[in-house]
Amino acid sequence: MKTISSQQNDSIKFITGLIRKASLRKESNVFVVEGKRELKLVVRGGFRIEKLFCCQEIFKHPKIEEWCTQNLGISNMVRVTENVYRKISYRKKTEGIVALVKKKKMGIDSIVFKNKNPLVLVAENIEKPGNIGAMLRTADASKIDCLLIAEPQTDIYNPNVIRSSVGGFFSVPIGVGTNEEVHTFLNQHHITPHAARLEASVSYETIDFTKPSAVVVGAESTGLSKFWLNASKSNIKIPMLGSLDSMNVSVAAGILLFEATRQRNFYREQGI
Repeated sequence: MKTISSQQNDSIKFITGLIRKASLRKESNVFVVEGKRELKLVVRGGFRIEKLFCCQEIFKHPKIEEWCTQNLGISNMVRVTENVYRKISYRKKTEGIVALVKKKKMGIDSIVFKNKNPLVLVAENIEKPGNIGAMLRTADASKIDCLLIAEPQTDIYNPNVIRSSVGGFFSVPIGVGTNEEVHTFLNQHHITPHAARLEASVSYETIDFTKPSAVVVGAESTGLSKFWLNASKSNIKIPMLGSLDSMNVSVAAGILLFEATRQRNFYREQGI
């Protein structure tokens, strides 16, 4: 089995380039995923692993090939030395396994609902990859039907999105498009959008989320654009009890989504 021991190897340079450059991820149609749990979810989510790199010293499993065959359906891999692996690792705590994964199409038209009463999160103009990852983590926890990213300001395949989602990137359906495309999609599926906004708004607890609904959140610095303020049925807010007037967008999204799931679970339990 081949072992790479030089950080100047072309494959290693390619991986480090993918981690740093959105343009290279776009051109090559692959992205980097690190970690055992994440790669299991890659397979479960229907993504295809193109190439696998493992470091025996870090992996801590006597039979790497056996683990990869059982969990990833792959027996072929490239071994790398520890110093080379540290070059291609982008996580503080690592497990000795990195893969190149083929991208999926994430246009709005790629979303297909299995649920007849969908609950959706729309995130507009989000700049920080960590916030997108955190929202994906919350989206998985609240088991919503999809995350729609409107007017994206960062590459969805950014390694920090993947890392901070803790696997949610592969378990939550994602659609990316313009405001108009997202709005048209919601209309086609009779989904009512509710815009998170402080001004001219009502408390989120007063909204009926039991019907097809979308929670729409915007960037922390600018909030939602006029497009969504005009396109949404209602403006909703989370009452702020302290001296600050805003919170992290992923935290706000989590509060709103779990209120929606609370309502839905209550009515389901009551048989309403």
